[in-house]
Amino acid sequence: MGHYISHPDSIRCTLAGDQSGHILGFQSLRHAVADNPYDVAVGWGIIGTHIRPSAARRGVGRGLFGQTLDAAHGFDLTFIDATIGAKNAEGLAYYEAMGFREYRQMEDAVSKVYQLSP
Repeated sequence: MGHYISHPDSIRCTLAGDQSGHILGFQSLRHAVADNPYDVAVGWGIIGTHIRPSAARRGVGRGLFGQTLDAAHGFDLTFIDATIGAKNAEGLAYYEAMGFREYRQMEDAVSKVYQLSP
């Protein structure tokens, strides 16, 4: 909760649930500030996503990203970074499908960027 919802740099954390109240996933967006752990440019957004495996490929991630984009536009962000484990094939494919493009590789991670319309 402290890392995603009540973090001081948090912009929005959106939850997706089913009709029974079970959480299917979440997506967080925060401001990149100086000395952030991902070495993302100050002023960019940093996104994090988790979808329950049983909810994969059901549109949950796409729905969450729509809400995140609304928040990003509301905070006048120009770029959003997603740093994904290099072996996380599903995560890499998800962000690619949302329009993120690779801009940096590290030893065990790949950073992708989404450019919002000015």
